[in-house]
Amino acid sequence: MTGGELIGLSGDLGVGKTCFVKGLARGLDLPEDQILSPTFTMIQEHRGRLPLFHIDLYRLDRVALDDLGLREYLFSDGVAAVEWFERLREAPDLECITVSISYAEAGNRRIQFAATGESYTARLEKFSRRFA
Repeated sequence: MTGGELIGLSGDLGVGKTCFVKGLARGLDLPEDQILSPTFTMIQEHRGRLPLFHIDLYRLDRVALDDLGLREYLFSDGVAAVEWFERLREAPDLECITVSISYAEAGNRRIQFAATGESYTARLEKFSRRFA
């Protein structure tokens, strides 16, 4: 990560979205134990190698970019990780990496990545080559 990334996370309650963000935090030199589900605070700011903005939209039915000052976080020099990304009205129009997590067989998860926009598509292709 170099900063300016937007990562939209979706999946059922308890599937592991916050656990995924803990992994992002580790990559940003942040202690994982500081990453908690922000369900009640909605936005948590963490300072590591890059700022990490952990946003949880679970308690909102639908929200717009200009609600809660989201635009400031999503288009910053940090990394914005948004749980329940599909609740953001503008989500289908934003360039980002989306991460869909679902239950697979017992004790396993299926994680699917998708990208919109040229820069995110290139980042995802680079990521795929590295871990293929």
